[in-house]
Amino acid sequence: MPPLAGQLYIYLMSETYQSKRERWQRLRETLPENLREHVSLRNVEAVASLTAQAQKRLTEAIGSGLKRLPRAIEQLKIDPDTSVEDLLNPPSKTNVKTLTASSEIPPLIQKELADMIQLCFPEMTRISAESLVEADVMEITWRTLQAHHQVFESSHLKTDFVLVIQYGLMRQSLERLEKIIQETPALRQAITQSPLPWKPNERRKQNA
Repeated sequence: MPPLAGQLYIYLMSETYQSKRERWQRLRETLPENLREHVSLRNVEAVASLTAQAQKRLTEAIGSGLKRLPRAIEQLKIDPDTSVEDLLNPPSKTNVKTLTASSEIPPLIQKELADMIQLCFPEMTRISAESLVEADVMEITWRTLQAHHQVFESSHLKTDFVLVIQYGLMRQSLERLEKIIQETPALRQAITQSPLPWKPNERRKQNA
């Protein structure tokens, strides 16, 4: 098994999806009674990390009709005294973090990332791949995939200067990743032993 795959398995074995659900359920029982019934298991850790004041304000907002918790939770992390009105109707100039830090993974992104995990590590079961998608360590990956979806769905992508700049940015990112891989033997071994086609950027070599 490639070293990176072994590390992923160790991570998964440390907490299976079932044990994670059990931990979330125990954690939900520690929340105030009038709040716990409104919090899904996916959001329970984030809600439990809030201060007592923030949890109280979240309860008030839910009682006033709040349905989407992730954005409100992130705002309450920033300011536990955020008004119920602002939680229900975030101002247009809300902190950027509030707008982008949702911990909800869209179903399509979940599926595509689980597919990619199994492509990179064919020996991994589907259940393990789906559990890994929801692991904190994978947040940067699913957000990247989500950003890629936004890029290719943009109606401006085929505008010449937009496409050229976007292409340049992606090539630059690829070169940076390849540099990290080339300089790290364990990562280079993991890549070469995976089913992925390892072909360093020829353009970077030519410009070196």
